[in-house]
Amino acid sequence: MLKKYSILILVLSCNFAVADGIKSLDYFLQNKDTTVNANFTQTVVGLKKNRISSGVMEIKRPNKFRWEYTAEGQIIISDGKTIYIYDKPLAQVTERKLSKALGKSPALLLAGGTDIKKNYNVTNLPNNGGLEWVNLAPKIAADNNGFKSVQIGFKNNTLAQMNFVDSFDTKTVITFTNVKMGQSLNETDFTFTPKAGIDIVNADE
Repeated sequence: MLKKYSILILVLSCNFAVADGIKSLDYFLQNKDTTVNANFTQTVVGLKKNRISSGVMEIKRPNKFRWEYTAEGQIIISDGKTIYIYDKPLAQVTERKLSKALGKSPALLLAGGTDIKKNYNVTNLPNNGGLEWVNLAPKIAADNNGFKSVQIGFKNNTLAQMNFVDSFDTKTVITFTNVKMGQSLNETDFTFTPKAGIDIVNADE
């Protein structure tokens, strides 16, 4: 009898360990007009050494965002129509129409301008590290912008971490801190005007 109840307790414990990360994701994305800003640390896991960088992320829904890598001098900006990837050390900016990238790159999902379930199969994952997790697997493997899967972790409905695995099985982990929603952000943070002397590359051509 004791063994029977022990098995029942184990089953119940496993059930409770699988939290509803999908609800946390829906809650995070449900307000299409909100803003999100946070600090982030990005770790690309390597065989010999991890590559770590950090910076500031800002989102103004729908479709406007800014990722600024502090030490690398790289800034990624969307003004709602075009994505600009500016590499300051190289004095080069790469431009791409947002319509050709939105929904394919997992990082763009945070901007709330696309239906995640249109491009990804969304499933809950067990709790891990005190976070509620959801897994996003591309429905079309050949149309996933190089990513095999995306995992997003939440704590109390607040964005906490994103894990990516690309087509080369390279894992990237982004941890978010000081996450704030609904604050007033400067519109100029989401605009980019190339200065004289900057090489412009059109990725759509």
